[in-house]
Amino acid sequence: MSRPLSKQLLEKARVGLVKRPLTTNAAAAVTESAKSKAKRLVFDSRSPSLQDFLAQRQIPNAKPVDSALARPDQVPYLQAQGQQLGRGRKFYIEVYGCQMNVNDTEILNSIMTKTGFERTDNLDEANVVFLVTCAIRDNAEVRIWDRLKYLRHYKTKINVDNPPIVGVLGCMAERLKTKLLEEDRLVDIVCGPDGYRSIPHLISLAEDEYDGGVANVMLSADETYADVMPMRLDTNSVSGWVSIMRGCNNMCSFCIVPFTRGNERSRPIDTILDEVRYLNDQGVKEVTVLGQNVNCKVQLLKATSSIFVDQVFVLLAYRDESESKHFMAGDNTGANLSNDGFKTIYKRKEGGRRFTELLDKVSLINPEMRIRFTSPHPKDFPTDLLHLIASRPNLCKSIHMPIQSGSNSVLERMRRGYTREAYLDLVAEMRRIIPDVWISSDFITGFCGETEEEHRDTVRLMEQVKYDTAFMFAYSMREKTHAHRRYLDDVDEKDKSRRLQEIVDTFHSQASVKNQGLIGTKQLVLIDSDRPKTKYGVETKVSGKSDGGHKVFIQQEGGANELKKGDYVQVEIKHATSASLTGRSLGLSSIAQFAQQQRRGYATFRRHEGRQLYRTFLKAGNAVVSTPQSKRNMKSLIREGFTSDRFATDARIDIKVKNTLELLHIAATRKGLERDIVNNLCELKYDEDKYNKRPPFFNRNLSSQLKAMHYASREELNLTIDILNKDLDLCLL
Repeated sequence: MSRPLSKQLLEKARVGLVKRPLTTNAAAAVTESAKSKAKRLVFDSRSPSLQDFLAQRQIPNAKPVDSALARPDQVPYLQAQGQQLGRGRKFYIEVYGCQMNVNDTEILNSIMTKTGFERTDNLDEANVVFLVTCAIRDNAEVRIWDRLKYLRHYKTKINVDNPPIVGVLGCMAERLKTKLLEEDRLVDIVCGPDGYRSIPHLISLAEDEYDGGVANVMLSADETYADVMPMRLDTNSVSGWVSIMRGCNNMCSFCIVPFTRGNERSRPIDTILDEVRYLNDQGVKEVTVLGQNVNCKVQLLKATSSIFVDQVFVLLAYRDESESKHFMAGDNTGANLSNDGFKTIYKRKEGGRRFTELLDKVSLINPEMRIRFTSPHPKDFPTDLLHLIASRPNLCKSIHMPIQSGSNSVLERMRRGYTREAYLDLVAEMRRIIPDVWISSDFITGFCGETEEEHRDTVRLMEQVKYDTAFMFAYSMREKTHAHRRYLDDVDEKDKSRRLQEIVDTFHSQASVKNQGLIGTKQLVLIDSDRPKTKYGVETKVSGKSDGGHKVFIQQEGGANELKKGDYVQVEIKHATSASLTGRSLGLSSIAQFAQQQRRGYATFRRHEGRQLYRTFLKAGNAVVSTPQSKRNMKSLIREGFTSDRFATDARIDIKVKNTLELLHIAATRKGLERDIVNNLCELKYDEDKYNKRPPFFNRNLSSQLKAMHYASREELNLTIDILNKDLDLCLL
């Protein structure tokens, strides 16, 4: 005969029933520590469900309960939306890692505030302390463990009278789960990225019943916090972040994110646009739309200061299938992979509104608000998106393209889904469509089995692409990943450190040369800091970011209007390093005004100097060619260059004009390759003009092979000119 439920079992069942609304798949497991007898409550995805627990203890022949007589328990912490939960108690947040963690913290800030808690920047005032954590690399977790040990000392030795509850949130919580509760009583609450709504409940449970700690480490298939309006940590910041999706399906072999953040799911487009409009109304001048973090440079982010984080995200997989009040269903714009050299290890879903459509809508909310996105897996970069970026002045031209390694064999082991050649083709297309694009990337050195030759492939790729910004790390093996199951972390730590230093040195040498080329150019800078600095012996009172994401320190002459945070300023660059720029303020500007000036290109290229420069080009060009026909072709070529806007937004136009004139002078003084290049371009210009008037197969029946050969030769010509422009820094048409 079965025993009736004991009082203890009934209590456990009541707690499980109370927590049931957190998720339809919730499972509650209550354990007791053998040493301390402390009660512990853990919600995860592996324990038997509450239904299983009750089914094993059904009382035979029991009478059914009359629902009319049933009364639910009055449990205070179920009043999730009320102000009684917090009762004015204070919480303190430390954020480690990436911008996604910053956005998560703003979501947490909103949830806690709505339930009656107050945020404080003073640890001594806090009743609850949260650490929002990162799990990408071992160093990130080591830092959290050290901080937890200090907090234990703080609770037991310093603030004995009012020791705060300590909670670990985010990716490290999801990865380690109950290990955090078991480790020497360092933590009271553990909560993964999908469980933030339950945190006020977890606090009540940790305070009232479960002195062994509580944890909610369940991953959700649909949680996006779309209905939670984040509360900004720094209301004085001119920048804001909007999360548009969570999770990741790419399953790169080195990455822990799919195991700590779950599968991809996208927010409805209406909620995203509402949040961007809200930030615009708050005076935010720059919004970064975020996908899922897959890499980060770990640092502590203080909620009281401006927040700038190094990040890599996957967000171009955004696909909204929700019903929208304002927008029609997607037409599959931007649904293609970058090019034929890219693939996925999962089946891509069709339909829905894609990221290109979303970015289009976001950019139209306020043309004077900068929009950044951070940033795609290289496979998710359709041509539609490139053309959209090129056409909208407020869409920043800085694009993050994490390649991780320059070796095809390493990329295959990493399961990245592309080759070195496919990536370089994408870079070339990007620079063709967006001439002034700024490209950044991530690099992991010392991945499993990496040889010296594979490492050299990465160095050579960095030298070829010439990145504007790069985030570089030595590989750190993470449990549960594909690499952890299949490969050995067999590269010696000394070799990892040496190779890391080599790619760091390679980047800085290339970036320094590239940034030196910006001296003399004009950049539009959004001021985001008013902290004084001394640069090159001159005090700079403000600084900001250029369109390309460079840190720019601004020197201001006496008597000029005082610049402040949130101003757009046109700056003439005077000094440059591999990491920052310094320039002189030319006065206030706007995105539209600066874009209009850039579009004028050669036609208004310093108007008072334009005619003289045109005559200089004609004189130099005529000195190279000799026949009347060639001179006519040369004049046509130069005139077209001065009226074309192809390089109108090129920040390096001054340098390219100087180099092109130098090429003409060299070609005029001696025979050789330089003269052949110039003469051939004139002849090709003549042929192109003829072709435009009457194509060679006009009204002629030519075979498809001949037509294909003709088109291929024209493409080869354009490719040759592009290579000359890129390698020699010229402005050839």
